[in-house]
Amino acid sequence: MGKPNDTLLAQAIRIYQVNSHQNTSKVKTRGEVVGSTRKIYAQKGTGNARHGARYAPIFVGGGIAHGPKGVKAQPLTLPKKMRRHALRSALVHKFIDKSIIGLSGIDKLDGKTSSVTTLFAKIAGHPKNKTLVITHDQNTKLYRSLNNLQKIELKSDTLINALDLVRADFIVVTKPAIESLLNRATNQILSTKN
Repeated sequence: MGKPNDTLLAQAIRIYQVNSHQNTSKVKTRGEVVGSTRKIYAQKGTGNARHGARYAPIFVGGGIAHGPKGVKAQPLTLPKKMRRHALRSALVHKFIDKSIIGLSGIDKLDGKTSSVTTLFAKIAGHPKNKTLVITHDQNTKLYRSLNNLQKIELKSDTLINALDLVRADFIVVTKPAIESLLNRATNQILSTKN
């Protein structure tokens, strides 16, 4: 799969993180704070610094200078080829760190949380490590057994991006899912050579 592109991976992570913010926070400026506009004391003769409004940003309870406006920013975009390169780089890093492992026989699971807890404690060091479980098809038993566990996230391979891989300490993936991920990550590289 080649060497990881750390610069591109960092750019992709930044874009995913920025787009995950709602950007709906808003604060009041000094003109929006409700209250008297009377000058708080005389301009001269008090020995204090000159002040006008009680709701200037310098005072407690006053308006906020340069705060968030509550305007939804235009989402940042990453072209498809760059997304795939970033996914490939994240996968290469996980293979280098040996923090990715295959899981087979999930159809034989009984759906009990206790059995899955011992399994993931052995293979992924759970609950110490934040674990990402990637599957290809929906598995009700696996979802039911992992649903109550903290630090474990179950996702479909079609929804995985580079940020998901980087955030996880350990990745557990089924065989069809890893084939799908590798196909997604290397597809554009094969197509550019032709």
